[in-house]
Amino acid sequence: MDTEQQRFMNMKRRVYKIVLPVLTVSLGLSLFMSAHKGLLLTINLILLVGMLFAWLFLSTKLPLRVIEWFLLTLAGIYLLTMVVQGVYTQMLGHGETSLGDFIVWMPMISLLMFLLFDRWPALIANLALFTVLVLPAVPAFPRLNPEQNESLILFYSGIVVYTSLAYFLHQLYRTRAEQNAMLRFAYVDALTGIANRHRIDTWLRKKVELGEETGKLFSLIFFDLDNFKDINDIYGHKTGDDVLRQLSKVVGEELDHGDLFGRWGGEEFVVLTDTGEEESFRLAERLRKALEDHDFGIAGRVTASFGLSVNRPGDTAESVVSRADERMYHAKQAGRNRVTGRTMVSGDG
Repeated sequence: MDTEQQRFMNMKRRVYKIVLPVLTVSLGLSLFMSAHKGLLLTINLILLVGMLFAWLFLSTKLPLRVIEWFLLTLAGIYLLTMVVQGVYTQMLGHGETSLGDFIVWMPMISLLMFLLFDRWPALIANLALFTVLVLPAVPAFPRLNPEQNESLILFYSGIVVYTSLAYFLHQLYRTRAEQNAMLRFAYVDALTGIANRHRIDTWLRKKVELGEETGKLFSLIFFDLDNFKDINDIYGHKTGDDVLRQLSKVVGEELDHGDLFGRWGGEEFVVLTDTGEEESFRLAERLRKALEDHDFGIAGRVTASFGLSVNRPGDTAESVVSRADERMYHAKQAGRNRVTGRTMVSGDG
């Protein structure tokens, strides 16, 4: 869970690194082409400089939450100041019919709420912002002409629309993310992070079907840790789990692109590779040696026994697995820490 959360925060940081420069350039161009002066110019410059600093902070170790709260506070102050300025100076003072072009930034603040908070807290925060922006304008409504009142109503209606849109988009994104997570974990072994048996079965069926249709060879390498029960009994299941995780990493680093690797169950693992017996035997031997040479820490020396089979005409997924499992059993019987194929046997016992 912590890893997923950290990944999400890193993704948000990358998004901010792209979005903030775009917003800063857009605001800078708006200031350059407009006739802002006095308070309006000061507020816009503060916002521009604030976004620039926030972008610079993204490259530091400053927590992302701090940067987000800084942006949220900056945006809130900006909007409140601009509403008061727009209503009492632009509309009542100068007779302007609208608040000003600052309203184009309103969607950004609504989206930022939903990036910073979860769905319901973000909705509440947007409603609080709506209230804060409405209250200063309430006393001015009776003094504004119909066209100005219509502009204000459109502005506040826009806030409601942006908030509703962001709320439902967040809900859709969350639903899709949960569906993707469920689909991913349906095929991933929770302990090791590699493919689980369900995914291996899917791979194996496809390879058998392809082999029957085209005659393409593939090999299944089936291996099992030697004396794994002793590791659990002596050092505990936590150490046993750590051994399985380390094994997955060691084996994964030895595989070539296109090789498929997963946990069959318990301490049993499977590798599928698009090669014949000779090449798959060399791969299995390389895996055996890598495990034998790896330092598993408190568990000490850990080895595995391997059996491999190559698909034949008329094979099923079950028959391919059965031959590899039988040969792995022979490797165990012959002294463990060895590889057994149809015609090839190796290992130091």
